[in-house]
Amino acid sequence: MAEITEVRIYKTKGNGVIKAYASVSLDNEFVVKGIKIVEGESGLWVSMPSRKAKDGSYQDIFHPTSREAREKIVNAVLEAYKNQI
Repeated sequence: MAEITEVRIYKTKGNGVIKAYASVSLDNEFVVKGIKIVEGESGLWVSMPSRKAKDGSYQDIFHPTSREAREKIVNAVLEAYKNQI
């Protein structure tokens, strides 16, 4: 499994539901940009980068293939975000 070597947080201005964007470096070789930190009814959650399809639905551009990999990224992003508040 790839190691997360860096997480950068870019806070948004205003009081919208998107609180920040994040980029995650994997193994100092790949960077995933466009990860969103969103505030929902049950707290903060992380949305992977996506694009809008022709039918109006959204498709992830990047997504972990296992629950463990997703949790690793989500936890690293939320921890970095909370350390910056």
